[in-house]
Amino acid sequence: MKLRHQLFLISLLTLLVPWAGYLFIQELEQTLRHNQLTNLSQHAKLIAEQLEKSSIKLPAKSAKGYHPLYALKLPAPIILDGYFDDWRAASDKLIPLASTNSDLSVTYQTGVRGKYFYLFINASTSQTSYRDPSKGELNNSDHLLLKLASPPGQVIDIVASPIAPGPIDLLSRSYSGKFVKDPALRGYWQDTRKGFQIELEIPLSRVRHGVGFSIIKKPSGKHPDSMIQPAWSGITPPEEQRILPPVIYRLAELESLITPYRRDYTRISLVDRDHWVIAKIGQTNEESYSAPWQDGEYDSLVREILLSLFKAVLGQQRPTESEQSKLTGQRNNRAIQQALNNQPATEWFHDPASNQAIIAAAHPVSLPYNNQDHINQVSPKPQSVILVEQTTDAIASLSDSAMVKLIAISFSVVLLIVLVLLGFSSLLSWRVTRLRNQIDSSISEDGRIRREFKASVAQDELGDLSRSFSAMHQEVTHYTEYLENFSRKLSHELKTPLAIVRSSIENLSINEQLFVQENIEEVRTYLQRADGGAKRLSQIIQSMSEASRLEKSIANTEKEQFDLSDVVTSTGEAFKSLLTGHSVSIEASPDCRLVSGAPELIAQLMDKLIENAKDFTPEGGKIKISLKTSSRDYILSVCNEGPPLPEKMQREIFSSFISLRDNTQEEGHMGQGLVIVKLVTDYHGGSVRAYNIKGHQPFEGKHGVCFEVRLPFARNAAAKSAVAKNHVAKKKQKGR
Repeated sequence: MKLRHQLFLISLLTLLVPWAGYLFIQELEQTLRHNQLTNLSQHAKLIAEQLEKSSIKLPAKSAKGYHPLYALKLPAPIILDGYFDDWRAASDKLIPLASTNSDLSVTYQTGVRGKYFYLFINASTSQTSYRDPSKGELNNSDHLLLKLASPPGQVIDIVASPIAPGPIDLLSRSYSGKFVKDPALRGYWQDTRKGFQIELEIPLSRVRHGVGFSIIKKPSGKHPDSMIQPAWSGITPPEEQRILPPVIYRLAELESLITPYRRDYTRISLVDRDHWVIAKIGQTNEESYSAPWQDGEYDSLVREILLSLFKAVLGQQRPTESEQSKLTGQRNNRAIQQALNNQPATEWFHDPASNQAIIAAAHPVSLPYNNQDHINQVSPKPQSVILVEQTTDAIASLSDSAMVKLIAISFSVVLLIVLVLLGFSSLLSWRVTRLRNQIDSSISEDGRIRREFKASVAQDELGDLSRSFSAMHQEVTHYTEYLENFSRKLSHELKTPLAIVRSSIENLSINEQLFVQENIEEVRTYLQRADGGAKRLSQIIQSMSEASRLEKSIANTEKEQFDLSDVVTSTGEAFKSLLTGHSVSIEASPDCRLVSGAPELIAQLMDKLIENAKDFTPEGGKIKISLKTSSRDYILSVCNEGPPLPEKMQREIFSSFISLRDNTQEEGHMGQGLVIVKLVTDYHGGSVRAYNIKGHQPFEGKHGVCFEVRLPFARNAAAKSAVAKNHVAKKKQKGR
């Protein structure tokens, strides 16, 4: 895999940035929602405590019987015209009723506004039959039978049987059995394409003890009327005279007590034990929180898609399912159920009516009922629950806004990082490729050096690698030149003795007459020349194998720890007595440090260095032998006065068959002495170098050459201490 592809895959790790940001936003949303729930819970507790201190009582509980009617609170006045348009502000749904005939279908809705109770009835039938004024029987027409309960416990029947659509008279049955007009009741009958609609206005005081109604359809058929029962549909049967469904609605006096605790965009409800809402103020959906892209900050559809995709991939916290819906006007969720068990509770759920996520806090409230039979102040269970609700749209909008910004910023950062990494990887790839091409082009296929390798000046790892390749290239170049010169030098060294031997033998074989007594001297000359050539060949072969033999012997030599200063001093003094034609000086460090190696090899190393110095030092010239110590190693140097080394030869001087001696010096010298010096130095873990000197003491402005050998100290501290003690002991013996 290429470098740029690897860095591209690594750059994908930057996707952890939006993921971490999402987790932070999610945690922030949880914290905000928890704080909001805590605030709502405290608010609900405060309202419950204030309600319990008041003298308010709950509406009287109804006896077991029909299901109660819940009357909606109508926000706008109702115009009695038989149309449902005025009701839609409160609810756009009608409650269906069962029917005894498939030709009759009835739905209804109830409401309260001010001091009046309103009833809307929609009847679907194939044909509407109006009352014939000439006939007094009700069964000959479609009519409404309204039932109202009176305080003594009686049920009053009220009939509406119009002769045509329009305002209707509501006739109540008197004690004598006759029907008289009830002026407190108003109504309107309106025809529709599917049947008819009835809209009634009744004083609220008339329905406090219950209300019922039924739509009765005129019998059809050829049989006598007495033989056919009329079809009907309603909340109470026509013959009911004892029990009527109670009417439950929101009480203004309760809502007035709760109103001081109203907050913006908060819904406060009082729910009784049967889950009926008997007081409610505020709305949770009055505030319109809009997402930032709806406000114009981000109007791009792509951002909305990215937000949806981001949430779909990472997931998001969702509220519980919507509360268990019952009838209109009832509330039932886990918070209410828990509060009715006298335990404050909070809940986060989805409201299907407003399609919002709602957080709710419920707190139990112990209030007595209005009728004495049901007052129970010591009941362990509360009679109602105060429910405070708020939407989480503000939090969701905040999190969505932060999410959109997070996506925009993080993906921009990720894209920027990817582009930078790709650019950087392309630059690295180009530099590595250029380095590879430069290496390939500098060396031919047969291993020869084509051109000079130019090192990079960059101060980084690739620059270091380039400079390392350049240094290696120079070493290879020098070694290649050495190998090429080696073959020429060896060929030159072998040609001369071979030519001497060959010419001497040819002269002897051609001039056989020379083998006489009188030419014995000339023959002896030819033989001496052949013998000298053979010796020269033997010397060359011996010199070629000497370094190899020495390398093997060095490898088999066991190391020991010794004091280098003693070896250098003794060896230098021995050569000083032999080199009487030169001025030899010895300067050894008094520090006693150990060296791990072989003393005899060090002596051989000094022998080669001093011999090399003697060969190049003019008669009476100076040779200086010095031994110093640094923080880590010994520094042994042998300097001689004489001609300087060529700059190119300072590196090659330690290679085989490299010699700077002229023809006047000893023949057959193959330059193996300094090769031995290099082998001994490597065996001891040190280094050796040669350099020219001028103007330094003791040469006083004359040219010279110095060979410097660095040998590391031994690591054995105990042996080091022992040598130091021996050295002190030797000094004491000399003093005595």
